[in-house]
Amino acid sequence: MWEKGLNGLLFQSLDNNPLIQITKLGIDGNSRYIEMIKRNRELMANFMNLPTKNDVANAVKQTIQAEEKIDILEEQIWNLQESFALATEGQNKMLGEIIEYTKHIHLEWEKTTKELAKLAEIKNEFEAMKKLLQKEKKQKVVTAK
Repeated sequence: MWEKGLNGLLFQSLDNNPLIQITKLGIDGNSRYIEMIKRNRELMANFMNLPTKNDVANAVKQTIQAEEKIDILEEQIWNLQESFALATEGQNKMLGEIIEYTKHIHLEWEKTTKELAKLAEIKNEFEAMKKLLQKEKKQKVVTAK
């Protein structure tokens, strides 16, 4: 019963248009007063070179953004390090293959050079034999006459 009576009183108060308008005027006055206090507080903070609540909030936002960017940069650096490691590993493998191929070519070159030297000796021997045969043929021909 008390609750119903209190609810009825509240509804009657809310329906009371002059009460609503007085409350609105009071709220408007208080909001202007609060805004004036905020402005004065900011002016005093600027004058005294003190950070305001907004300055601190902006600094925190920028700090968070900077930390996020640093995290992104760290991740990119790690990816680059991994890429460089893989590239270096690939280059080392390729250089090893090139060295092995160069050694193989060098060995083949040495074999070919030795074979060429042997062939040159054989050619010289054939030339010498050819000259000897030609001399013998000339001597036989000359003696036969």
